[in-house]
Amino acid sequence: MASSTYGRLPDPLQQRSFGRRRAVCPHPECAVGVAMSLRQQRQVHPTASSNLIVTTDGLVVYEQLWTCDLCHRATVELVGLVNQAATSLEKASESWRRQVWPEPLPRKLSEDVPELVRSLFTDASKAENAGSYRLAGVGYRAAVEEICKDQGATKYTLYDKITELAERGLPQDVVDAMHEARVVGNDSIHHNLEYAADEIADLAKLIEEAAQILYVQPAERKRMAQARRARSEAAKTSK
Repeated sequence: MASSTYGRLPDPLQQRSFGRRRAVCPHPECAVGVAMSLRQQRQVHPTASSNLIVTTDGLVVYEQLWTCDLCHRATVELVGLVNQAATSLEKASESWRRQVWPEPLPRKLSEDVPELVRSLFTDASKAENAGSYRLAGVGYRAAVEEICKDQGATKYTLYDKITELAERGLPQDVVDAMHEARVVGNDSIHHNLEYAADEIADLAKLIEEAAQILYVQPAERKRMAQARRARSEAAKTSK
């Protein structure tokens, strides 16, 4: 966004903050859950010089500048507010929020997860970052279906694939996560239903947790077992 509007920011520790929230800092160098402080804000649609909502359709878009309380780096977001009867920001309802700088990085699964699952998941995350939530819902569903295939499911429909794995003893929390992805994906592609940003983000986290249980934890246990055997063999040969 136009940096000249904000000008040169003073020391973040001395800035006045008029809003705070808990969030994960989007800068890779930090990337921890911290408090974020709202430093600057301006209305970008419709053009206005005050914070009053004056539109007839009720949509107002603000550009907000947040800083991380830990690393003090800046993040710029666009936020859409909707409430036709509102006359101030406090009474408006947030409709959507989108990070525009730094450019959001796509979600990635561990290297322990099969490559095709990781690729589908990352592609879905790119759609999520772009605000294409229907496409993201379809993509996350595709990642879950590939997980089912990798786990040996042979049934035709995704519902039946998940049920097949559940009958083989798949953990219930993983089964629930897969069904969530199935429903969201079906609604997105068959019923033209677009879920909200936080709902899609929650779905992505459910898939990450499922991948952790199915792939990452077993791989970590295998590596630890191999390391123990290697230490044992080394101890025997050193005598």
